[in-house]
Amino acid sequence: MVTTVAGEAACGICGGGTLEEMADYRVLRRVTSDCRPWPAGGRIGVCRACGAVQKPADAAFLAEIDDIYKTYTIYHQAAGAEQAVFEQASGLPASRSVKLLDTFRRHADLKPTGRMLDVGCGNGATIRAFGQVAPGWTKAGTEFDAKYRREVESIANTEPLYVGPVEEVPGTFDVITMIHVLEHIVDPVAVLTTLRAKLAPEGLLLIEVPHHPANAFELLIADHRTHFTADSLTRALVAAGYEIVSVAEDWIPKELSVVARAARAVLPVPAAGDASAARQRIAGSLAWLRRTADLLREHGATSPVGLFGTSIAGTWLAAEAGDAIGFFVDEDPNRAGRTYLGRPVHAPADVPAGSRVFVGLPPAVAAGITRRLARPGVTFLLPG
Repeated sequence: MVTTVAGEAACGICGGGTLEEMADYRVLRRVTSDCRPWPAGGRIGVCRACGAVQKPADAAFLAEIDDIYKTYTIYHQAAGAEQAVFEQASGLPASRSVKLLDTFRRHADLKPTGRMLDVGCGNGATIRAFGQVAPGWTKAGTEFDAKYRREVESIANTEPLYVGPVEEVPGTFDVITMIHVLEHIVDPVAVLTTLRAKLAPEGLLLIEVPHHPANAFELLIADHRTHFTADSLTRALVAAGYEIVSVAEDWIPKELSVVARAARAVLPVPAAGDASAARQRIAGSLAWLRRTADLLREHGATSPVGLFGTSIAGTWLAAEAGDAIGFFVDEDPNRAGRTYLGRPVHAPADVPAGSRVFVGLPPAVAAGITRRLARPGVTFLLPG
């Protein structure tokens, strides 16, 4: 459980440390996790004791996330269709949940039948994908409201949506998934501890969270409480009574995938991370973000440029660059052909000849996309 430290924000991972704020963060615009521009003024810090990177869970943060969730609309850029991920060489799209769960199935010995629970199920994307990889299973989902009840309950072999605390869900589960949920939780160790009691014997917990060392834009998400690394997520799980089955940084690009199960004995919590190194990493990421936005503004100073992507990075950069952005480019067929933030969204093949397109993504990702999409008549611009 998170403890209270007088006058300072307490760490939600180790519970005993306090957060050292990164002052430069306050001046940066932010973005919500459902991809809406959000104003500057947030706070972020690094735990002095364990090096975990978090937002202070103070009254201002709690009020802000409440405002965000009141109007939260999942995947609004594609009318609710889940974000696609793309095979780097071929560019072929796939549902993120299908790709994740297909990989999970190859690492887990799933029986022909069982019961799964998706915590924070949204409009049912993960439940729907689980039905494809394990068709004999019964599925269930939880949410804090009933906004997507109809969508979730329309999925075959799915129980009625559970609205409210997960501890009120009846029974136990052979698989529990938390896909892009744990980073939102104010007290992640407490929630993970509660979930452990909902796992059947030998049951598995699958967690997917953004991986900020691979994607600095993740730090700008206003409603993410914890910005996980493999180390901090492992410490949180062990502190909550789990043993780690696997930790992977390559199942989904820029994300962490962790499989765990209830520990058979009390395990020692892994050694704390290097707080100094974490502060240097965050400072470097914030500086890179500022440079990237400045570079985009420079490119668009004389005439507007295209901007690749309509998710977190594209949303933040568009807010930073304003009129320097003339259009968006997106490989996702559910997004191309629409408008976003008042600008058209082109498929790569439909980008007008003579255009310049800024690929505002982590450098390695941006370089791979540029190699794949390069064609005569279109200039791709890379971040530094």
